[in-house]
Formats: sequence, structure tokens, C-alpha cells
Amino acid sequence: MTVLLLPPATHSIVALDVEPLAVGPRFVRTRAMSRWHRPRTGVQFPEARVSYTVWCGQHVGSHRPGGILTAEEPPAGDLVCATCEGRAIGAGQEQQAPGGRPLVFSPQGLTPPRHCPGSRTDLYRLLSGGTTGECLACDDTHPLRAMGGPYDSRYAIVQHDPGAGLVAPCPFHRWRQPHLDGDSLRCDCGRPMPAPKGAR
Repeated sequence: MTVLLLPPATHSIVALDVEPLAVGPRFVRTRAMSRWHRPRTGVQFPEARVSYTVWCGQHVGSHRPGGILTAEEPPAGDLVCATCEGRAIGAGQEQQAPGGRPLVFSPQGLTPPRHCPGSRTDLYRLLSGGTTGECLACDDTHPLRAMGGPYDSRYAIVQHDPGAGLVAPCPFHRWRQPHLDGDSLRCDCGRPMPAPKGAR
């Protein structure tokens, strides 16, 4: 049995030949680790190398074939990381909780941002009249204003909530780093951030 993995959100630069994994094993560890962990995210590198970030914050990866041990259930008597187990269940990766107690854990960075990533930027299409613009990140129309001080002045779209046409997030950087590339938005890492179908 596999489990669904969360997007591997990061601030680091990620090469275009690295792909996020959507599913992974229930338990992972390396031979040097003292306990089994639950994977939170996973990435596939070139040459079939895989690396997992586990719920407690550690990384499980290896450059050698067979360097990552996986299990459906850890062998009897083996230790399991309690932080990983609790967070995996609390976040909904699995529905069962030890002792039948309801657990909850809310990972950060996965829900759409409070303010549209196009807010206070030049990611807009100027509309007639020159005082309003169509946000290229969410497809909503908002006023344009002069912003910044004497050392960082700019004409930008006002801060606003994300609209229904909010672009898809980058699997690694979410909505943090959009920029205009020709007529479409891309993350700074180069991955496309398309609008939802029918939004434009």
C-alpha cells in the first residue's frame, strides 16, 4: 500500500529535471537510522534516485541502490518515530489514530495564500483608462496605484484576495515566486503556473 505525499514546498532552487512524487511507501528509513519514519514529501532525481522528507523534518535518501528501506508495516519490535506517526495521521495521510483518539495537524504552505501573489506587483494587464488592471495571477480586476517610497517607487495593482482564476502553484515553491514569461506566468524556477481551465 502506498500513501499520498504532499507537494515538496521549499524556498530552494530546484532543477527542472527533478519531479515531485505523488505517492510513496508508508514507512521509510536508511540503514543508519534508529527508527522508521513516515514520508511527507518525495522527489525523483535523474537516474531514478529518490529522496523523501519525513514528517519530523529529516531527509531519507541515498545515492546507492537499495539505500532506502521501505515497509508496509515495520517489523515487530522496531521503533517508529512518534512525531512522524502523529503528524501523518493528523494531517489525514491515513485515517486511523492510535487508541481511537482524533488527531489533527495542519501543514503550512499548502493552501492558497491569503493575498494574491499578483498583489502589489506589475503582474497585471492594463485596462482602458489606465487606473485599473486585470491581475495576471488570479484574473480579477483591481485598481492600480503608485506604491513604494522614493527608493522603490512603482505603479502596481493593489493588494487583493486571490480570485477564482488563481494560477496553479509550482509543486516546489507554491505561489511565492511568479513572474511573467512572455504571455504566461512561470515560477522563478522555470515551471509553468497555468490558470485553471475556463478561467481565461
